Amino acid sequence: MIESNPSLASLIDSASAAVAELSGHAARWRAAAPGRVNLIGEHTDYNQGWVLPMAIDRYTAMAAAPGVPGQIRVRSLAMAEERSLSLDQLHTPHRDPWMRYVQGVIAQYDRRGVRCPGLDVAVVSSVPPGGGLSSSAALELATAHLLEAVTGQTLTPAERIQASVQAEREMAGVPCGIMDQTVVELAESGQVLLLDCADQTSHSVPLGLQAPALLVIDTGVSHSLAEGAYAQRRAECEQASALLGVNTLRDVRSEQLARLKGEVVVHQRATHVVSENERVRDAVAAIAQGQWDRLGMLMRASHRSLRDDYEVSCRELDLLAELATAERGVYGARMTGGGFGGCAIVLVETDQLEAVAGSVSGQYDDRIGWAPGCYRVQASAGAREICAAL
Repeated sequence: MIESNPSLASLIDSASAAVAELSGHAARWRAAAPGRVNLIGEHTDYNQGWVLPMAIDRYTAMAAAPGVPGQIRVRSLAMAEERSLSLDQLHTPHRDPWMRYVQGVIAQYDRRGVRCPGLDVAVVSSVPPGGGLSSSAALELATAHLLEAVTGQTLTPAERIQASVQAEREMAGVPCGIMDQTVVELAESGQVLLLDCADQTSHSVPLGLQAPALLVIDTGVSHSLAEGAYAQRRAECEQASALLGVNTLRDVRSEQLARLKGEVVVHQRATHVVSENERVRDAVAAIAQGQWDRLGMLMRASHRSLRDDYEVSCRELDLLAELATAERGVYGARMTGGGFGGCAIVLVETDQLEAVAGSVSGQYDDRIGWAPGCYRVQASAGAREICAAL
């Protein structure tokens, strides 16, 4: 029931073949970026709190060859589409939303003096779109590294992250935080990343060889963070901060939340953020000490908070969390990503991985009417240029 995972080398080969077919020239430049899963710490990033994501061994790969001057042509194998962008219209949002992520990065680099030449580009990905595994940040950072390979001009990691965040906010219209782009750029193999979103400092936390497996289960329900619910939650958090007289909810202690009791919805939102920040810090300690039962308990509490206080879960995510936590060998499960669809993440004993995936998938199919995608994920390294031979 666990879906096979194509290797990065095979993705690069597919992208290289596709761009050769598109342009008539062999691929000259290649880059790749991983998706990410957030172990815990949801909707805390734009509140300047703490998050604990990791890059995963599913990638967006890009290959490019010289193209017509003044024009970018992009073929997406995942979308089965080919689109063009005139470089003299670089700062006017493309009519197709998925192209805006590529365009936005190119536009941000252009503002920094890095001029993109005419290119033919192919994109192939094993990161499920709309599944909460940050296919958007993977596309942005792969584009950034590809553009640097093409131009020979290199930004610092911090500048690269900032350009990708601004691309998503300004061109794609998604008021995202910094978590996705940061972990996709900075991740190290075998480690999760503790990110302080206030000062943007981070450090890696080794999972260790004895860590349980991580299973991602896709509800099959796509979400769009550009829709109003995400922006509404952000506005509610800002309202809570204003009522409490603080800059962000990061600065709030749990005992202060009583002051919001008269504002029921705002109180709920703030309660989630404050308690989730505490859970992130507790999770780091649990990982360091190999306390997987404790980490599982924190994951379950996180899901309840996202469901009841932040109200960003959905029937399908709740069902996956319920089914998974009832299985033998499972420590905990929770929704991951922005919510309203997407994926759940399950912390499970490695020798029970296949059994849990099969059981949960079958029960979900019986209740919902389709089998969910199941992926084992492992902590991988971040985005990078890819040489011709892996």
